[in-house]
Amino acid sequence: MWYNEYGKDGDVVLSSRIRLARNVKGAPFPYRASKEQQHKIIETCKNAVIGEDSPYKDSVKYIDLNKMEPYQKQAIAELHLISPNMIDDSIERGILLSDDNKICIMVNEEDHMRIQCMSAGFDLDSCYNEADKLDDMIEEKIDYAFDKDFGYLTCCPTNVGTGLRASVMVHLPALVASGTFSKLANSLAQLGLAVRGIYGEGSKAIGNIFQISNQVTLGVNEEDTIEQFKQIIAEVIENERVLRDKLHKTQKYNLEDKLMRSYGILTNSVLMTSNEAMKRLSDIRFAKDLNILDDSISYETLNELTYSVLPANIAKNYNLFDETERDLKRAEIIKEKLKS
Repeated sequence: MWYNEYGKDGDVVLSSRIRLARNVKGAPFPYRASKEQQHKIIETCKNAVIGEDSPYKDSVKYIDLNKMEPYQKQAIAELHLISPNMIDDSIERGILLSDDNKICIMVNEEDHMRIQCMSAGFDLDSCYNEADKLDDMIEEKIDYAFDKDFGYLTCCPTNVGTGLRASVMVHLPALVASGTFSKLANSLAQLGLAVRGIYGEGSKAIGNIFQISNQVTLGVNEEDTIEQFKQIIAEVIENERVLRDKLHKTQKYNLEDKLMRSYGILTNSVLMTSNEAMKRLSDIRFAKDLNILDDSISYETLNELTYSVLPANIAKNYNLFDETERDLKRAEIIKEKLKS
């Protein structure tokens, strides 16, 4: 899957995403809709995306989230395919998910549709091209809620206009270690970007992984938003790489000792919590960025571990619901992957 791959500038940018918020004209937003109306929205979206004449009918499937256990939905959220809001069963919800997981349309989240296209590495252009093509196809079949002055109408006023969110998941260990991350976050905020934790709004950063996204959607167009965003992220990538080299030159032995200690702990531990795993895997990734580790450990392996050792994914994949059993399995998985 794309989230295990190593893409362009993958030493800093783990993944890219374009999301478009869209609503059906005349229908109440999910939180105000009746169960019958929620069901009708789901059927309308399904018919538009995977109807008989759709080019996506064989590669995209509908998944009813209300028929899944909470841990199963949490496992999907851990892969960044759905927001934590989608775990709530009070609203009829589902996703339209492609076989390669690069397309995931959330149905009845805050808006009727959140069209998402994802890719490994720094690749917003391909994400936007796919999202734009999909959006155009849907708009041929659904009359969107649209205002000639305000643009696309959305549940949250912060999405009105283009309804577009461009975002990247970035690994910034040097900016954090150097104490300059807060300054960067403030600078990005002044440029109209939001810096959040690994799962977006309200979440914490774990393992030096952050999500950066645009905030301005009104009075701008999609193409300009993406181009400006790409330019800013390119500067973040450059700053992170410069600081990595600087830290390695000025703190070589202390830094290498810290990073390799994490390698020793990960390859020998009996128990490993998810938080500790994420922090120490960040150290291993940093060590690889600095060519401290040999090539036996690939970025693809580290990307796979980043998601496969999270609590709900271990529960889903190994049928383990006891915390200690998951910590045992997590340590086992990491040792096996890093030593193979």
